[in-house]
Amino acid sequence: MKKTLIHAAAIVATAFMAAPQMASAEDLVLSIGSRGYGQMVEPNIEAFKANNPGMSVDWLKVSDVPGDSRKLYVTGLTAKSPTPDVFAIDVIWAGEFAQRGWLEPLNKHFSADELGAFNQSFLSAATVDGSVYAAPLYVDGTHLFYRTDLLEKYNLAPPQTWEELIAASKIVMEGEDNPQLYGFVSMWAKIEGLFMNWLSFTGGNGASFFDADGNVAVDSPEAIAATQAMVDILHTHEIAPQSILNMRPDDARTLFQQGRAVFLMVQDFVHAPLSAADSPVAGKFDFKRNPYFEGHADGHSTAMGGWLLAVNANSENKEKAAELIKTFTAYDRQLAAALDANRAPGRSDVYTDAKLANAGILAKLGANYDVGVVRPSAQTGNLYPRVSEVMQLEITNALHQRKTPEEALGDAAKQVKEILGQ
Repeated sequence: MKKTLIHAAAIVATAFMAAPQMASAEDLVLSIGSRGYGQMVEPNIEAFKANNPGMSVDWLKVSDVPGDSRKLYVTGLTAKSPTPDVFAIDVIWAGEFAQRGWLEPLNKHFSADELGAFNQSFLSAATVDGSVYAAPLYVDGTHLFYRTDLLEKYNLAPPQTWEELIAASKIVMEGEDNPQLYGFVSMWAKIEGLFMNWLSFTGGNGASFFDADGNVAVDSPEAIAATQAMVDILHTHEIAPQSILNMRPDDARTLFQQGRAVFLMVQDFVHAPLSAADSPVAGKFDFKRNPYFEGHADGHSTAMGGWLLAVNANSENKEKAAELIKTFTAYDRQLAAALDANRAPGRSDVYTDAKLANAGILAKLGANYDVGVVRPSAQTGNLYPRVSEVMQLEITNALHQRKTPEEALGDAAKQVKEILGQ
């Protein structure tokens, strides 16, 4: 099996290097996985070809495992291969790839109005020094799932704030008198998801990773207070289980699905298994935007992820490559992706389309993404993995009460500043 996987990877890597010899001025090579957006690729290619007679697009299918596809991209881009002309990138790669000179600025090909149609929070992940280097294809993010039956039983409205969530959790837990029922579960293991979780809490308290002057601000009073709230949820209010410190997204989803939690904050992929016919909570839950803290209703509390499309800076046909991205991100194509493939659009305007009103959960996602926050990968570039690792460690130190939030975030700020040379 291992030899087979290595052989398959070698074939794809060879394709990256060989494609320049096979391509012509009338050809484009698009690299994207077959699972994540695969259902929409061929219809979108046909739409592009209909408006660009004589052009052909070869679909180079890569792994949908981000780490695998990233390695292939880095190999080809380092060698300055002109293909693929267009490729799909994870949200946290855009800053690094732009910094390394691997991406063509899209401002040369997209008007301000065209760029303005995208979710601006998500677009900021691909914006470096004022230039946009990738266009949002589809997004995902964290949301607050809650038990509608339990809230109705105790005459409680879905919480808007963390203060309301804590109070509601205590009411339900006391009323149910079930030691196996918790108020809140989420992904608090030392993983990338923990950093996203922390950004939701701090963004919901008006904090940001960098201040207006671009200085590291992870130890601001607002960030410290939000982190203290996370600690208190576990150790003071005791509405979360101690096992939350080891939970990944699916661990938290499982506990909620078993009927053992009132609130769940993870990514939107959990909606499908929670809604399955054999799910104990099917028909008994709903979701909304993540809470904010009192006084910060405009706080950006939806931690966003997803994929973008970028033009290879070494492409021999950048103009047509940008046109291909325009096709994939056009209103009608993103609407089709929402309706046919259940992919949340990277454009904000699609969410208000009347056709989405009866298309499941997608119409509700738009309002949540309007208050989105992305990880600071655009500003940190290739240093992002080190920054994320520091943040995960220090947030974990605070949650385990090895350090106070002020100590943990002070240490985090010091380390991040050293990494970034501030």
